[in-house]
Amino acid sequence: MRKLFLLFALVTLFAGTTLAENKFGYMNSMEIISLMPEAQAADSAIQKYAVELDGLINKMYTEYDAKAADASSKKQKGLLTPEQEELIVKDLQDLEKRITDFQEAADAKIDKKRQALFDPILKKLNDAISTVAKNNGYTYIFDTSSQALLYAIESDNVLPLVKNALNIKDTPAPKTSTTPK
Repeated sequence: MRKLFLLFALVTLFAGTTLAENKFGYMNSMEIISLMPEAQAADSAIQKYAVELDGLINKMYTEYDAKAADASSKKQKGLLTPEQEELIVKDLQDLEKRITDFQEAADAKIDKKRQALFDPILKKLNDAISTVAKNNGYTYIFDTSSQALLYAIESDNVLPLVKNALNIKDTPAPKTSTTPK
């Protein structure tokens, strides 16, 4: 947070404004999200979906455990030929791979559902933050939960001024190859 403030102070110095002209605010976005009924409903839907997928994964583990126990029992009793044992091992390895693939796909599906449910909630929150900032004269609003800038007024881009202060020219630096020849 301190670095962000120092960077802002440097930028405003180069832009020719003073800190007294700006109104700062802060909030904890995670706290407000946790209080939004839409977020609570989204969390509940995501949790329900995750439980459904976990049930399917648990069924796959149960199948794996049963096959492994059966194979172990038959092996101990000497009922398996080397070829049969090899087939059972391959079958168990295939089942392990299916379980791993399913877990990865389930995680991706949960993430996709989370994004689909939370995108409108985050847009609503950002719109509210912008409205509050504009209506109350805030220049900048910071998020204490992530140390991020949530809102900034449209202003001059001071990049050219900072580049000038650092004596950086607009010509791009030549590309250097990192691969040996």
